[in-house]
Amino acid sequence: MKKQLALATITGAIILAGATPGLVLRGVTRCQVISPQTVSHHSSIRCEGTIYSEEGYDLLSSGLYQVEERRISLGDWVEKGETLAVLAPAGEDPVLYLQTQGSGFREAEEAGLAALAQSYSFAEEEVQPQWKSLLLPSGQGQEETQPVVVTAPVTGVVTKGVPLPGSVIKPGMTICAVEGRERYFALLTVGEKDAGKIAVGSQVQLTGEGVGEAVCAGVLTKIYPGTRKELKGTTSQKVVDLEVAIQGEPGEIRPGYTVKADIFIEEPGEMMILPYESIRQDPDNTEYVTVAGKYHLEKRPIATGRETLEGVEILSGLSPDDLVVIPDRAWADRDEKPGRYLLQWEEG
Repeated sequence: MKKQLALATITGAIILAGATPGLVLRGVTRCQVISPQTVSHHSSIRCEGTIYSEEGYDLLSSGLYQVEERRISLGDWVEKGETLAVLAPAGEDPVLYLQTQGSGFREAEEAGLAALAQSYSFAEEEVQPQWKSLLLPSGQGQEETQPVVVTAPVTGVVTKGVPLPGSVIKPGMTICAVEGRERYFALLTVGEKDAGKIAVGSQVQLTGEGVGEAVCAGVLTKIYPGTRKELKGTTSQKVVDLEVAIQGEPGEIRPGYTVKADIFIEEPGEMMILPYESIRQDPDNTEYVTVAGKYHLEKRPIATGRETLEGVEILSGLSPDDLVVIPDRAWADRDEKPGRYLLQWEEG
């Protein structure tokens, strides 16, 4: 009987021992951990604006002309000095060649002025200067009958086309417009508080539709004096305009398109960051992380700073050698999630 009891006791011990590893393994959890990363950082002010060409010309008429030839259209590429249009002085129209000498001069002058105004749908006071220019002694003013050739002042794109042949152009009217495509600048807008942090010469990085897929470097060249009001949604705020010259060889620059800018306000430095998901917050708004100690997990209060695309800056509470646990909610598939792991007993 004693032998049977002893055998039963030994058998039970063996069974218990065999079951123990399974019990131990079921009490172990696996956690993903990460060390704080040290990255370089450049403090900047983010803003938006629009790309413009540094060279833009509106070609204005200095007299009364009629379009004789139109060599270009809206959107055409032109080289500096290329002929854009040929204009004929409106004096070549027979209606302008009325009697200006001899008897009946006053009546003829009045009739001619009225005829000129009616012919081109102008007010009489608008054509009076041109009419007086015709009242010259014989032999003078012959150069006015020569065609006027309009050329491109810069290499670029036609942003306003020449009117159709036969159209009359009044003094001061725009014949056409050409925009250069060699140098560009960005016109940016910042809030008045941010404007006090920047200075002429600050380095700028431009991205967005205005510069295509490239990242362009620039330098702040002008801060406009004073502020102006701008409506943001339903709120009016004071803003300051800035000009940034684009440096280097520009790629696909698109004048008139918007850009996003980072204006750097200090020298590059280093900071320690953690992923957003590793940082938690107590009910009293105290930020903390869970750190993997040698034998257990511990709660560690931290102080955070700037937020970047890579993560959150850690000002105090951690060292680069600490292992910070990333909560389970941040990684659903534990077997495939990269990173180092820590074996830790479950509580209770």
